[in-house]
Amino acid sequence: MKTIESTGKNLDEALALGLKTLGVTKEEVTYEVLSQNETETKVKITIKEPRQYLIALTNYFLSNLGFRTNITVIRDEQGFTVNIKTKQVDTPLIGKNGETLWALQYLISRLARRFYSNIKVLVDINGYRAKQNNFLKKKAEAIARIVLQTGREMALDPMTHRQEKIVINTVNEIKEVKTYTIGKGKNRTLVIAPKTEKIEEKIEQDTKE
Repeated sequence: MKTIESTGKNLDEALALGLKTLGVTKEEVTYEVLSQNETETKVKITIKEPRQYLIALTNYFLSNLGFRTNITVIRDEQGFTVNIKTKQVDTPLIGKNGETLWALQYLISRLARRFYSNIKVLVDINGYRAKQNNFLKKKAEAIARIVLQTGREMALDPMTHRQEKIVINTVNEIKEVKTYTIGKGKNRTLVIAPKTEKIEEKIEQDTKE
C-alpha cells in the first residue's frame, strides 16, 4: 500500500500536490493531517486497500460517463472480481462481443497495477460474463453432440480468443471430440471435430453390423 507525504500552503494545496504526484483522484486515497499552521500544512496520503481502491476507481470512471451504478468487489484465489450493477442500459458498457467490457477491465487493471503490481482483476456488468460463459458452454456441448452423431466436423462462427478458450475448455472435457483452428486474424475459425480413432471405431462397428 503506497503512502506519501505532501506539503502545501493549506490542506487543499497539500492534497492537490500529493494527488498529482500519485496520479490519482481524491476518491482513491485516504489522508491524515500530520501538521498544520498558518503558513503550511503537511498530510500523509495513502492509496486505499485493493478492494476499496477498485470500487473508487471504477465508480470514478462510470460516474463521469453518466452511469449510476452499484459496485461490489469480491476476492477469491484467482484475484478480484469487480461486479457492476446498473438499471440503465448496459449495452454501451459491454459492447459487441464484450469488447468494451474487456477494454474497461484492461484500463482498471493497468491503473491498479501502479500500486498493486501482481493484482488480477476481472470486471463484470449485470452478470454478463456468467451468462455469456454459460451460453458458450451449452453451444459447444450441443455442437459436440452433433459432431459425435454425424461424424462430421463443424465450424463455429468467428469468436474472440477469450470466447474460443471457453469453448476449447468445454470440448476438452468430451473425450470423443477435439478442436482446431483454421485461418488467421479476422478469418480465424474454430472447428469442432471427431477424434479420428473414434470415427474409425464407429465405421468398423457399422461395417460389422
